[in-house]
Amino acid sequence: MKTPTGETLKLLRVEDAVGKRLAMDYTIVTPDQKGALKRRGEVLETRDVEVMKANGHYYVYVLDDEEESTEEVFETDAAISLASSITSGNLVVEASEEGKALVRAGEDGLFIVNSEGLRVVNESGLLVVITRRNGVFVRKGDVVAVVDVVPLKVPRAVLEDLLNKTRPYNPVLALIPSARPRVGVLVVGTEIVEGLKRDKASGIIVKKLAEYNCSPSRVLYARDDEKEIAHKIEELLEDSEAVIAVGGMSVDPTDRTPVAIRMVADTVVAYGIPIKPTTMSMVAYKGDKAIIGVSSGVIHFPDLNFLDIILPWVSSKARVPREHIVRLGEGGLTDYYLEKMKKRI
Repeated sequence: MKTPTGETLKLLRVEDAVGKRLAMDYTIVTPDQKGALKRRGEVLETRDVEVMKANGHYYVYVLDDEEESTEEVFETDAAISLASSITSGNLVVEASEEGKALVRAGEDGLFIVNSEGLRVVNESGLLVVITRRNGVFVRKGDVVAVVDVVPLKVPRAVLEDLLNKTRPYNPVLALIPSARPRVGVLVVGTEIVEGLKRDKASGIIVKKLAEYNCSPSRVLYARDDEKEIAHKIEELLEDSEAVIAVGGMSVDPTDRTPVAIRMVADTVVAYGIPIKPTTMSMVAYKGDKAIIGVSSGVIHFPDLNFLDIILPWVSSKARVPREHIVRLGEGGLTDYYLEKMKKRI
């Protein structure tokens, strides 16, 4: 058996492998540690024998240099080849221990996964790609995916066939950089405008904006009147790249924010988001500017709500597909919601 660089693999008892270069990473797994005990290319020494056996490695593959072979691709090379093929330029591929390739964010932004392309890769049974969730916000340097190889080697023809199958879906993994937009905030509620209730929402939203590289342009207030709400949204859109309106989002007769958003928007992507909390939220667009209506439930659920779903898209000035919203129902019943509501449900 040979690697692509012309090295022959031999299977030896660990005692007989002393002085030989290892052909792969050999791992240690304990409750406190998981990683490479000895790495590919390292020379096995006498002192390593008992440690290797203690971790279940009684036989090892070692390397001997011979003429080049091109028929098989070693695990690390296969992982790097696949990762480089399916990623966009804003993602960085690097080799890791145990034959894996890591995919990292090259900058802050929105991480996108082509689900069908990912399925094509993972049904191969030889290489697997494990990713962060589609549509999340990531920071520069974050690991967004791991590419692993199941066998020690992959036939080159099989790898090339897989690369060809995934090519129509490329990039399977992509990153849209953050545009660091200015976002206007509109707090809706007659009781707030008239001073009967204190605004507790805008501070939460401004803090949330900062988490996703967005900055507030202005904070305005409007009564529960669709014309007034629509006017304030349009005013904010003049010097903002998106607007978040909070409050007045339910079916209560005094809640007029959804009506107002429809009056201003060219397109409504969704009203009623299949997540808990803040289901009664909305996403729409006027031109390329997002108009987000979010339930006042953000006051009770400040740590995780619809803004955490939509702001990664707003941050990168990317239009969220309706298909993405629809798919949120699977896993949309969050542990955070259940924990906070456990005495009521």
